[in-house]
Amino acid sequence: MDAKTLFYIGIIFGLIGGIVLTLIFVKVKSIFSSGEVRRLSREKKDLEKRLQQKDKYIDEMMGHAEKLAHNFTTQKLSE
Repeated sequence: MDAKTLFYIGIIFGLIGGIVLTLIFVKVKSIFSSGEVRRLSREKKDLEKRLQQKDKYIDEMMGHAEKLAHNFTTQKLSE
């Protein structure tokens, strides 16, 4: 084999090796990022649940405040 043939074989193997390594890197990166996506999705669900609980608590407190205001106005009117 002459030098020119070996040069072309080296370029072809280098190109194939680069493509294979890129594909492996992308696959490994997607495996780790999918774990992060799962974690963020779980965190989002937890935050939505906490927000619903806070909304429920605020609604209860608003109901109590409205009752107190209603009772206060009826007391003032009766006096």
